Amino acid sequence: MANQTVSQARSFKENPRHYPRKFQVGIYNAFSTRLPYKPLPKNPKKILVQSQEKIGDAILLLPTIGGLKKLFPGAVINVLCSKKNEPIFNAIPVVEKTLVYRSGRRFWHDLTTNQYDLFYNPKDHPSITAFKIAKVVNAGVKVSLAHPRHEKHYNHGLTVTKLRRILEKNGAILQAYRFGSKIESFFPKLDHGVGKNKNEISINLSAGSEARKWSFQNWVEMIELFLGLNSELRFNIFTQGNEAETGKKIASKFGLLIALFSDLTSILDAGQIIQRSSILVSPDTAMIHVADAVGTPVVGLYSGDERNVERYRPYWVKHEVLQSKSLSIQAIPPIDVFNAATGLVQG
Repeated sequence: MANQTVSQARSFKENPRHYPRKFQVGIYNAFSTRLPYKPLPKNPKKILVQSQEKIGDAILLLPTIGGLKKLFPGAVINVLCSKKNEPIFNAIPVVEKTLVYRSGRRFWHDLTTNQYDLFYNPKDHPSITAFKIAKVVNAGVKVSLAHPRHEKHYNHGLTVTKLRRILEKNGAILQAYRFGSKIESFFPKLDHGVGKNKNEISINLSAGSEARKWSFQNWVEMIELFLGLNSELRFNIFTQGNEAETGKKIASKFGLLIALFSDLTSILDAGQIIQRSSILVSPDTAMIHVADAVGTPVVGLYSGDERNVERYRPYWVKHEVLQSKSLSIQAIPPIDVFNAATGLVQG
């Protein structure tokens, strides 16, 4: 059984490091006036959706944005996001405009001068920055997930007690409008006529943290196991930042069997490559969400944080979750990854 240890920032209850923030939130709330309740607008013409700051958060918000456009085809949709995520949302035709956090006076000016019928913040824990945004944004109805520490800053709270995955929590606004319908996959720039190439495997080395890195030797051993089964296999390897050198070493060892993709301009560019692959093997990062969105089975390497697996595992596609007994994925054996991948492909 994996250790139920918190590996990332969580709620105040789960992470003691949040107690100073809890105190700040309490003080801020004590001097804030509760907004009046308002029902959801029946046919919003202009919508602002708030995104969290990591790349994975942006990918997990795409189905909500696509769903809102499907529900309200005539609506104009804007997204409030980080500078890092702005290129992702700018590449989506249904997003007309992005507002970037911490871009100075222009950001706050845009919040007050743009008139929205609906403002939606899917973040599931309180943030003073989010409070300030909710206070300033010019919106007829301000919506959040129901939470005793932040719902007073919004007109409408969405109950999500039975929704465990972040993808579902993001889509709570769709479920509120559509009375419990399932979240649908949404990803730009895909060719829906493309099938899977049984001899093509995608591998993502990019980890985002030391705990999510798998060693060079582990990757090599796994690839050799695949080639022992099928010598015609070819591998797409995605790397970013510190993992680029590991990718180069793997490419040097296996030569023409490797197509190396280092530091893609946008994570969206990986979509078409992963779409045609038979499977993706990856640590717990945004690439898993890309594969999930484009319909490619996933073998995910996860830490021992049970809550993290519950919140971020794939939603639509066949997948195998391989979980370490600690917060590092290093202890996951290559043979287990190989067996999981072959089981998915052959199953």
